Amino acid sequence: MKDLLNSGGYKKGQAVMEYLITYGLALFVILIVLAILVAVVLPSLQAPETCQFTQPGFGCSTKKHVVVSDINNEVNILFQLDNHQGKSIVITDVMCSTSTPGDVRKSDLAIRDPDPITAANGQMSAGSTKTFGGTGSDLAAEVPCYDETGNLLVMTPGSSFKGSLAVTYRFTEDVPGAPERLAVATVTGNTQAE
Repeated sequence: MKDLLNSGGYKKGQAVMEYLITYGLALFVILIVLAILVAVVLPSLQAPETCQFTQPGFGCSTKKHVVVSDINNEVNILFQLDNHQGKSIVITDVMCSTSTPGDVRKSDLAIRDPDPITAANGQMSAGSTKTFGGTGSDLAAEVPCYDETGNLLVMTPGSSFKGSLAVTYRFTEDVPGAPERLAVATVTGNTQAE
């Protein structure tokens, strides 16, 4: 037995155990720190609030948009639409959806109710803005948001929203009966209580 202890086998085994314990403990501490960071920091991070049209001619980032949940947790969006077309337009419809911008079609806008444009004249001169939501007789109604199945979107306040804002319009000088045009924006943000 004495030869076994003096041969170095015991010392090598002890060194291996010390190595495993030291590095195992270090990895355990790192995992604990990461878990604390995820538990504390991650919930406080919020999605960036963006509103960006995929094609030129419209803007919605001059004033910050607001995604709100009403008392039934139905989601609406309040925003300012900027006409950078260089021409007067007539807005025929507006829609908010959880669909990606590439999946939004003009036909999607025609099947919903209520129409936010009925609350205000849809005409916008070149360089003008129109506010959807808020109070005042010159403002259009806030725009309800729909999920991908066509139902009103329900989210609790504080939830992260990512979707599309679609606008159908015509130029005022278009030939009567000309097809409507479609402009789509990507919208992200956190829902707020109304």
